Amino acid sequence: MKRILLLLTICSLVSCKRDFSKGPQLSWLQGKWQRVDDRDGRSTFENWRMQIDGSFLGHGFTLEENDTVFEEKLAIKPLNILVKNDNRWVLQVTGVNESPTIFEIKEFTSKSFTAVNLENEFPTHIKYSIINDSLKAQVYSDQMSIDYTFKRR
Repeated sequence: MKRILLLLTICSLVSCKRDFSKGPQLSWLQGKWQRVDDRDGRSTFENWRMQIDGSFLGHGFTLEENDTVFEEKLAIKPLNILVKNDNRWVLQVTGVNESPTIFEIKEFTSKSFTAVNLENEFPTHIKYSIINDSLKAQVYSDQMSIDYTFKRR
């Protein structure tokens, strides 16, 4: 009986296989990045890697001297992995708040994406774009905006 249930579960997961090509095409995001507009004594980094399923994992951190003073884990993935016709994607940020914060990707182009969570205090929007050889990140709300510029390392 357990084998039948396992087989049925596997078959249902395979039949719900998603077409990840309909999600954001973010190959430009992949790589190791260092912030160029950091304040003295600080170094901020973001590392992004594409997964085999088309999602992305990121790691952001800031060093002051040799101490990590800020760290976050990032993931860009489908909102509902098991729902075949749901093409919504999210940016999930972990490590800043007690629980992960989810931003839904509302718009994306071949060189940018914007993720939104209007319920979050700050930021409500996160935008990433590639301009020439620079990665630009902007976190903002109606009241405030912070811009980041990164170069590949």
